[in-house]
Amino acid sequence: MNSFFFFDQLSRYSPYFNLALEEAIAINLLDFGYSGALRFWTNHNTVVLGISDSVAKNIPSETIDSFKERFPSLQKTRKFQEDSLYITRRASGGGTVFHDEAFNLNYSLFASTKEKKELYPVKDSYVILLGLLTKALARQGISADSAGKSDIAVESAGVLKKISGNAQFRKRDCIVQHGTMILDTKIIDRVLQNLSHPPEEPEYRKNRKHSDFLTSLPRDFSISQFKLDLHKIFLEYLENNFTPSDSKVDGVSDRKFLRQVFRDAKRLMSEKYANIEFIFSKP
Repeated sequence: MNSFFFFDQLSRYSPYFNLALEEAIAINLLDFGYSGALRFWTNHNTVVLGISDSVAKNIPSETIDSFKERFPSLQKTRKFQEDSLYITRRASGGGTVFHDEAFNLNYSLFASTKEKKELYPVKDSYVILLGLLTKALARQGISADSAGKSDIAVESAGVLKKISGNAQFRKRDCIVQHGTMILDTKIIDRVLQNLSHPPEEPEYRKNRKHSDFLTSLPRDFSISQFKLDLHKIFLEYLENNFTPSDSKVDGVSDRKFLRQVFRDAKRLMSEKYANIEFIFSKP
């Protein structure tokens, strides 16, 4: 098994379909002969709860009330409303985060734990995969390191500030680590408005509020270069001989795989991700 799936997602979907896609790729990846995958994607104006996060403890009541008023029931389609703020719940653990397509970039790394047995222990897997991400950042001269359990941070004015949060889930011998890079400090105002101070925090945060704890990548950060660098670095780690040009974007030749992924994503969105009961399962 040496095939690699690269999905630089250009299509804009609802956050519920985006999260369903994540799980659908994971449950089908190994069955279709892939040893790994890399996805880049964005969400529109979305609060994303970890699988065990309490809604009330992580999201201000005003944001919750506004969401419930706007969405008494969710539309289980791929489309989203431009003027809406969404509340979602993902398959992975970790804390609650905020996504906005204008100000951050989401990435997802998929790998077989049968092929890469060193990824099976959770702690080891974070060390390895966060190391690939910081290596990709270093290609642009950005000195970043892992912090806490699953963050990436840079030093600013003598303190560590978070530029990326990561989380994991596992399906059918496939590990998925997804995270988000902060591209612009403008997102911090949205975080302050829509996320409470987390009930649990990494030691290095030291009770700092969001505006003192978060920062962004530099203005000259190249998204396209980061995508190429992470792709190449991840392939090298997987010991895969493909080059970035060998995997296509948004129209991969393996249409059978994509059809199955999209079928499962539609089902998972309907059964799980776009269900109010699932989202508010932890009151």
